[in-house]
Amino acid sequence: FYLLRQSTVIATLPMANRFLGTPQLKAEMATTFGVTQFLLVANLIVMSFTAWLFWNPANANVQSLADNEAASFMPLKKESTINDIRKIDTDNIQKIKSGRKQKRNSTTTTTTGLIGSVDSAGVYFVHPKEGERNFYKIGNGTHTDKVAGPERLSPCLKNDKLCVCPNCTCVECRPWGHHYDTIYQQRLGPYSRDDVEPFQFLEIGFFRGSGYDTYREFLPRGECHSMEIACLPEGPRDEGKWPWGNFAATNPRYQQYLDENRLHCGDANNVTFLDTVWKNEMKRPDAPPLKIVIDDGAHYAEQMVQTVFYWFPRIEPRGVLVVEDIQPIQEANPFRTQFLPQIMKDLHFCGDPKQQRDELCFPSLFPLLASIHCEMHICIFERNDHPAKELSLDKSTPPKNALDLKQCKSMLNGHW
Repeated sequence: FYLLRQSTVIATLPMANRFLGTPQLKAEMATTFGVTQFLLVANLIVMSFTAWLFWNPANANVQSLADNEAASFMPLKKESTINDIRKIDTDNIQKIKSGRKQKRNSTTTTTTGLIGSVDSAGVYFVHPKEGERNFYKIGNGTHTDKVAGPERLSPCLKNDKLCVCPNCTCVECRPWGHHYDTIYQQRLGPYSRDDVEPFQFLEIGFFRGSGYDTYREFLPRGECHSMEIACLPEGPRDEGKWPWGNFAATNPRYQQYLDENRLHCGDANNVTFLDTVWKNEMKRPDAPPLKIVIDDGAHYAEQMVQTVFYWFPRIEPRGVLVVEDIQPIQEANPFRTQFLPQIMKDLHFCGDPKQQRDELCFPSLFPLLASIHCEMHICIFERNDHPAKELSLDKSTPPKNALDLKQCKSMLNGHW
């Protein structure tokens, strides 16, 4: 307003001098012009002071925001100060001031959650609770592929030649190896304690034994069993033998495991073999309860569902059954795309006749199922509190709809 008034006075003053050049008018105009100048100067002072009061705390808040943003991304040593962060992250602070937050490279961040944290290479780890063993460290020592992914991820992202699948959209799929340490630390960690009650553990698929060696060290209170087809006598498959070499014999403790009656040679997809090992070797009067079964066999969907239908009812309450290697490969795809949707539906089944008509896809599993927890390429099926069941061999075999969800009516349109 004052700037507008000043400009008006200045513009009209020469005109007044020319056309109304009386001494009285000139005096009035001069007085008016002087007052306007005074008011303008005073207004500028007030505006400048107000702007300073506004900008100073605003700038401080932006700096504080920048400091907090930097602190949330930068791993600090104990002797580090906020000035160290400002020095390291100057570019980030400037971008925050201008309203553009910089996205930091994930391989240089460190964040902490309730159960784990991300390391400087961008890999997430679950921290063992007090008294628990560290599955990742043990797995690294035994060289199992179950924990090989995290170590190979960073080199793979820097050099495609170090990846097995460099074009995968999901970067965790690019290197060789899995990231199972997080789910195993969470779900099997309590069983790794020295004060846990003795229990039985079964692995399907010994192969060369690096996984089994990991479990033996991680679960010292477990009576650990494993099954492997390659240690059958050499010969034709139609004679119940194995013609492609004994991979298991490459393990330095192979004979020890046989002598301990912990390694069982046979086809784990054969329900008769499973039943024989269970009743003759594992279900002994002096045996501890079966709490954990892990399928790491040939990665064929039909074998995976056989593991579930035979072993899940026989696991004691609150035990778990784990199926590994359900990644998108032709052999395992039906388990992921056909079996999992059906059992997930059954998990939430209520059976209220007043609601829309529904039916179970797997009636033999539903009464025993408490939860399903999946991470990338691995799922854990948890038993509820109902006692273990000794089902007939017929009911211990997968039904026809196990790998064909269209044969379960409640999976069809109009039934959900």
